Amino acid sequence: MINIVVIAIEKVQKYIFQKIDQSQTDEKTLKNIILSSSYVATDILEEIENKFELEKDIPMGEGNKILWISGKVVFCSNLSKKELQNRLKELYQKIYTDYEGNIFLNYAVFPMNKMDKIAILKKADQLLKANETKAQVIKDNSELLFRFKELETEMGNKEFENIESKDDIFLTNMDDLVVLDEKHETDSSDGKIAIVKADINNLGKIMKEISNYEEYLQLSRLLADKISLNNFKEKVANNEILKNKIVPFYIAGDDIFYAIRIDAMFDSIRILHEMIEEINQIIKEKQNGENIVELSVAVGVVFVNNHQPIRYYRQLVEKELSEAKKKMKTEKAFNSVVGICIANNLFYIYKENLGFGENDGFYRFYKEIRDLQKMMNEGVFTRTALHNFLIYLETEKDEKKQMLYALYFLKPNFRTGEISNIKENAELYFKYYWLSHLLEKKKEKQDQNERYFAPEKINEILIPKLKLTLLFLKEQYSVPAEEWNYQYIISSKKISKKDQEKRIRSIMFHKPINYILKIAEEDSIEEIFFKKENGKNKENGKNKENDKNIVLYKSAGFDSSIFFRAKRLMEMKKSKQVITIFSKYNSSKNSEIQETNVHRLSFNEAKFIEKFNKISGTEWLDHLILLHQYNQQRIIFKTVEKIKKSKTKENNQKD
Repeated sequence: MINIVVIAIEKVQKYIFQKIDQSQTDEKTLKNIILSSSYVATDILEEIENKFELEKDIPMGEGNKILWISGKVVFCSNLSKKELQNRLKELYQKIYTDYEGNIFLNYAVFPMNKMDKIAILKKADQLLKANETKAQVIKDNSELLFRFKELETEMGNKEFENIESKDDIFLTNMDDLVVLDEKHETDSSDGKIAIVKADINNLGKIMKEISNYEEYLQLSRLLADKISLNNFKEKVANNEILKNKIVPFYIAGDDIFYAIRIDAMFDSIRILHEMIEEINQIIKEKQNGENIVELSVAVGVVFVNNHQPIRYYRQLVEKELSEAKKKMKTEKAFNSVVGICIANNLFYIYKENLGFGENDGFYRFYKEIRDLQKMMNEGVFTRTALHNFLIYLETEKDEKKQMLYALYFLKPNFRTGEISNIKENAELYFKYYWLSHLLEKKKEKQDQNERYFAPEKINEILIPKLKLTLLFLKEQYSVPAEEWNYQYIISSKKISKKDQEKRIRSIMFHKPINYILKIAEEDSIEEIFFKKENGKNKENGKNKENDKNIVLYKSAGFDSSIFFRAKRLMEMKKSKQVITIFSKYNSSKNSEIQETNVHRLSFNEAKFIEKFNKISGTEWLDHLILLHQYNQQRIIFKTVEKIKKSKTKENNQKD
């Protein structure tokens, strides 16, 4: 009777990470561990060949080797089930002892029973996943597993000796990953490094759904070849930015795990993108254009302090990786090929011709960082100001107050010139970039026409994005300079100039006002000072049926300084004086304004006093300060637009 043996080699990564933790300060040993990390499973495969007298040097799929990859083997044998079980036990004990109890072999034996090879593979997977299988392995080896005597091994670090590499591609010292700034102590290697872990999505499910043995073998061989230290090394060798900036921990199976200098992180993600695209292209070619199987990869990235155990790095980066996998599965499954979660920020690399208009593109963010670096160097903003903005948002826990502060910090400072003059209005574009992060998703609420700001996005999106941006704006972590089309963080070349200006006009000059009026609600004290109404755009002062509907923003004409004074008085517990200053200002200033002004709102002093006596706090004044400031900017902007239209009309008439 022909029997089938399946063996899974588990916890290889745990063993390697433990060795790295023990050798971080030993450059030679660490180098050998890194170079041999992909060969640990190979060494065990040789032990399996020897133990079961299998034919060597034959490819997977030939002879008795049904599946022969790093981490798992399936083969057939003419030996009896009892003999196979005895040899499996002997193999387990040797591997367990040699690798100091860190490697676990999960195994099973079952009769072939006229099954074809794909059925054998599915049966093997089923047995490996069964709790009963692992329980039986533990029972078979309980004497070894539960003894308290220290393991006696002659292996030690033998597997890491005599492995030479003349290539200077990878670093062999974790301390070299730290980028020191000028103020840093030269004799210290403490500092931040990046940890990256990538994993192919749903690989188990994909393999399970393959019904053709040859197709199964092809994909297995392809992954073994492409997800390997050698292939990764070749990719890195062809990228000057990445050379001597990476320490690979483990690259095999469907896992890629490495530490890298922060300034090279972006380029390493590009390498991962190239690898998965190459795999998909080869699969597509072998399937004659019918790409039934298309793989995607999830990536987690964290920034940590050097000199921490590898297991600590792994725990942190696994959280980011898990989030990327979850989002790709639930939201981006059909249009992205790479999903990246970097310090709680989600980005995607979209499939060709997909993802247009999305603001979470990875390459888009890479470009934005370079644009922001240049804008900072030009004095458009300072890193200190952006950092202070972040500190306030993190300190304030109330979402509504966070949103008001965001509107205050990001309010435009539009003076002269057209909005199309990007360089002259660089600060406007900078603020538009950040404020646009807080806009509601499209079609989030089906019953409303306008998309408002969503305060919850401050903690979910804005704060993590600010932290990440501030990190890369540090000089020592800045992305390498190269030629690119500097656009002052405009989202895409595909978006027309007119559409871009329309978005900026909406987000910077109208939506803040509409949002504040929305949260103030109807019949509020704010409506006494500022109101939004619908009106008609009349030609030559006459009413016409085809007059266009327009939105009118009406103000009671108070200067913002009055609102600031009122707020100070209320904070000083001098509320009675607030009524006085509003009454005096209204009498002295607003009486001069003609009531025919469609943008003027008549101040109802009696109603104000009534509502003021019922209200507490100063939030309404914060609303009015922002409403006044944004409205002033809107008026300046509208004036510039009118002048532009007038000039265009004159030029057309001359022509």
